[in-house]
Amino acid sequence: MKFKVYSLFLLLLVMLAGCSQVDPLEKVLEKGRLSVALRSSPAVFYEHREGHAGFEYELIKSFAEHLGVELKITVAETQQEMEKLLQSGQVDLVAGGLGLTQDLQERFTLTQPLLESSQMVVYRRGHYRPRAWEDIEEDTDLAVLTGSRQAEVLRNQQTAYPQLSWIETEDLAVTDLLKLVQDGELDYALVSAQDFNLNRFFFPRVGVAFDAQALASLVWMLPAEAEGSQFSSIANGFIDYADQNGKIAQVRERYYRHEKHLEYVGAPLFLRHVRNRLPQYEKHFKEAAAEQELDWLLLAAVGFQESHWRRNAVSPTGVRGLMMLTQRTAGELGVNRLDPFESIEGGARYLRHLYNRVPDQIQGSDRIYMALAAYNVGYGHLEDARRITEGQGHDPDRWEDVAKHLPLLTQRKWYGKTRFGYARGNEPVAYVKNIRRYLEILEWHQRSQENFLEQLEERAARVRFETAFNKVPPMI
Repeated sequence: MKFKVYSLFLLLLVMLAGCSQVDPLEKVLEKGRLSVALRSSPAVFYEHREGHAGFEYELIKSFAEHLGVELKITVAETQQEMEKLLQSGQVDLVAGGLGLTQDLQERFTLTQPLLESSQMVVYRRGHYRPRAWEDIEEDTDLAVLTGSRQAEVLRNQQTAYPQLSWIETEDLAVTDLLKLVQDGELDYALVSAQDFNLNRFFFPRVGVAFDAQALASLVWMLPAEAEGSQFSSIANGFIDYADQNGKIAQVRERYYRHEKHLEYVGAPLFLRHVRNRLPQYEKHFKEAAAEQELDWLLLAAVGFQESHWRRNAVSPTGVRGLMMLTQRTAGELGVNRLDPFESIEGGARYLRHLYNRVPDQIQGSDRIYMALAAYNVGYGHLEDARRITEGQGHDPDRWEDVAKHLPLLTQRKWYGKTRFGYARGNEPVAYVKNIRRYLEILEWHQRSQENFLEQLEERAARVRFETAFNKVPPMI
């Protein structure tokens, strides 16, 4: 109801303005619907089993709610297709990873930037890596999307490097360029850091050659007649409000926070096993987690940390199996720890048991981190560390505080005063940290790109490489 009231209020403001030309906002409010063209890509919009998602989609959805109208999505594959939809009046707004360019400014009304992203030249790892523009030879293929901010950057660079040439395409998306680079069909591509960081999970052989030293401002596109209109003012006002109250940062964090976890040593191995090993155990992780009311992705992350999802894993201390249970724990749980499915079921029960043992006053993420630490080092040692934490004037119910004191269990002057004695206290701290990393990536993977690679292959099969690109020659 509040949205309808707000819509009527906005419509009244537009009507009172008395413009001779109908404001685009008036059309939106009269229809009760905001029609938006979105490009189907990980950074913009995609569908998954729980509905729709995407960085720009969530902001567009919030904008529609801000206007108090329904949201209608039209999916487009290229920028040129989106432009035609906007020019023909079939949509009211376009959001598709659009970088601000002089050409777009001249032909459409652009909003203020949602965010800014650096530009980077990417290449295939293991092949020649250019370090600057002058290292890109004329007989190599450097690709960008036609009409993009990246194409504008190259035109600007060509004045300083007249030997620079490249190829442009209207038929492909950024993800297609990344795939072509990974497959060795393209030498290089110029893409935004935002697109690269969100997609590099799927293209592990693509690396950054060098920073292009240019920014791209992500904008939304309105019809040309929206210049100076209420529609333009409301859109810019919403973006400014979303920026000031942290909405944009919050949505970006949700979609891009996995970035920092892709840098640590071990990430490439994890990404490979997500594709190759996890599928054979996914069903069993889900069933065991549901039985114990746990997050199956968390349980899977524990399984990877324990054994890299290897059914016959053995540690120097004698723990074995996919969930690396001790013989005693497996016996108490009544499971065969060498059977991967029984191991997963037993590990889930054991983690739930430890979670339930954590004192009731500890809730939220602190509670699960404490349970994970106990899974690694034993519940008794966790309690020893909590007592040390409290004795040092810190909060024994906060994981961050306990994590700082767990390593003290390696020192005689501290473990000599505890009930359970010596423990490798550094290990549970690293253990929890690693699982949090794996969980972040798994959550992002599940949220973002179900069937993404299959869709990419289908689209690639429809495009002929030799006709998809136009050559931009050097100036000399």
